[in-house]
Amino acid sequence: MEAEPIYCAEQIVVPADLADILKAYTKEVIRRQPEDILEFSAKYFANLAHVAGSAPVVSVPQREQLRLLHERAAGESQLSTQQITALCTQAGIDKAVVGQVLDAGHFSDAVDVDKFLFLLLAMTCENFAAVIQGIFELFGQELPTQRFINLVSHLAPDMDPDITTQFLSDLASALLDVGSVTYDQVVTLDLPALQEKLAA
Repeated sequence: MEAEPIYCAEQIVVPADLADILKAYTKEVIRRQPEDILEFSAKYFANLAHVAGSAPVVSVPQREQLRLLHERAAGESQLSTQQITALCTQAGIDKAVVGQVLDAGHFSDAVDVDKFLFLLLAMTCENFAAVIQGIFELFGQELPTQRFINLVSHLAPDMDPDITTQFLSDLASALLDVGSVTYDQVVTLDLPALQEKLAA
């Protein structure tokens, strides 16, 4: 790619979306404080390019489809990609969506059912509060504490940079003596980072 030499300011054309891209990138650098900024930058822009050039827009699964999938996979902690794809097809979930979730979850042949269902659920939610509510709607009104923490951990670090190791550690500490947890218990926890996420 050969560029013309620039002799004056009028020759400079700034792409319309450059400011937004750099602003989002800068926020991520400040938020994550990477030790190796070049490596982080390479991964950040590679992910951005992958998302921008990924498969065409597909229909987001409906909650009823997720409930049906959860019901049909009940009792299974792991399934093969072939089995999970077949169950998704039976539930009416678009094959392109299944493919996206399998890619996003970095699944090999063995698919962690909870993680797969959680990633599908996250596609249907517009914010963190909706994800938390959706967890209890899909997986049960009362969940073993460790299972709840494991589900939330699937947001870190790629899906939500605010869900850090420290965030998860604080959440686990706040629920240390609690064997099982409900939605009401979670949303009333005295954790500033959690309350901030729920309010956003």
